[in-house]
Amino acid sequence: MSGAFRAIDPASTQERDPDRLYMLDRACLRLLLRCGAATSVQLSALVYGNVRLAQYHLLRLHRAGLLERTAIVETPGRAEYAYRVGPSGHQRLGTRRTPAPATYVRHMLDTVDVVTAMNRGSDREHPPVQLWLADSMTGDVLGQFVRPDSIVVVTTEAGSAVLALEIDEATEHSRTIRAKFAAYRRPIGLRPNWHLIVVVPSEIRADWMIRQAASLDLGAQAWVVTRTDLARDSLDTLLRPLTPDSSSRSIRSLLKPPVRLLLAPVGSRAWLELLADGGGEGAGGALAP
Repeated sequence: MSGAFRAIDPASTQERDPDRLYMLDRACLRLLLRCGAATSVQLSALVYGNVRLAQYHLLRLHRAGLLERTAIVETPGRAEYAYRVGPSGHQRLGTRRTPAPATYVRHMLDTVDVVTAMNRGSDREHPPVQLWLADSMTGDVLGQFVRPDSIVVVTTEAGSAVLALEIDEATEHSRTIRAKFAAYRRPIGLRPNWHLIVVVPSEIRADWMIRQAASLDLGAQAWVVTRTDLARDSLDTLLRPLTPDSSSRSIRSLLKPPVRLLLAPVGSRAWLELLADGGGEGAGGALAP
């Protein structure tokens, strides 16, 4: 992946006011403000519903100077682009970019991948993920010492759960990981319907995570899973416990009453319309213990 996002040449910019954009384009801009960056495939799943349509609209937003992009090379001869709101877009939206190293882009994209994997379903208007708080929105939810990469509320007809997600890139060392796990013990322990899920790049890293957590007594609400398994199996993914005396369970098996249904679940028309108008979906009782 290229570390440099590129805006289009200002001389060729096709001026477009954000408040006069198509509703889905306005929703896309607001979503990118939240999650930092996303690919056309991810934005197809969350916003546009079709990859070709997503590519068409993202190119128009790029040419309008609202988005900048960088190439992600995943296989020889094939390139995908990651998009984020550019300086001109921030200026015209009245927002400000939070500084982040170029290497953090991969982390942003992996986070969006995890959420879209959990949100797969046949009915776009009633998807499993009822609420998604990106890392820019999780600062005070679990106290000042814990800031998950995302918090999602997952709901099916069987029940619901609140999942605090930590997306691991295999770059943090033992001391940092153990301190992070220790900080989760009390806030997760006080919330019986909450779970910590650590998403890692490989089984080797999952084994390593389990060893780091072995002496910390995280209880039966802390799990680890690989990104590959989650992408393949969605809510049926088998989670490995971070506590030695617990058994593996699927995400779906963690869901129990109450059924937490919100008016604007992630990816639905109502959610997109809300994002297009500036966001502000209320969690209500969805984050209750």
